[in-house]
Amino acid sequence: MRLLFQLVRWEILILLAGLAVIVGIRLLTGEINTRYLLYGTISGRKENEGRYFSPERVQLLAFTVGAALYYLTQVTASAPSGKFPEIPQSWVEVMGGSNLIYLGGKTYSRWFGSNQSQ
Repeated sequence: MRLLFQLVRWEILILLAGLAVIVGIRLLTGEINTRYLLYGTISGRKENEGRYFSPERVQLLAFTVGAALYYLTQVTASAPSGKFPEIPQSWVEVMGGSNLIYLGGKTYSRWFGSNQSQ
C-alpha cells in the first residue's frame, strides 16, 4: 500500500512539473499573451485610448500569488499527516478584501471613467 501512495505522489509531482514547464515555455514564447495583464480598460473608449495602469490588478495578483504560495508551504509542511491544512480565517478575509478593491476599481472605471473628457 505504501508503494501505491509513493507512486501516486510521484505521478502528481510529474504532472504538476509538466504543467509548470508547459506554461513557462508558452509564456516565454509569447503564446500566452501577458501584454496588458496589469492594465484595465474604460468602457466607451477606443481600445488604445481606454487603457490605464491598474493598481487594483497588481494588488489582486500579489495577494493571490502570496496566498497560493503560503498555502503551498502549509501543504508541504503537513504532507506526512496526509491531511490538507486549514485555511486561516484571516486569509479568507484578506482575499475577500483584495477582490473587493479590484471590483471597486472595475466599477469606478466602468461607471465614472467614460464621463471624463475624451
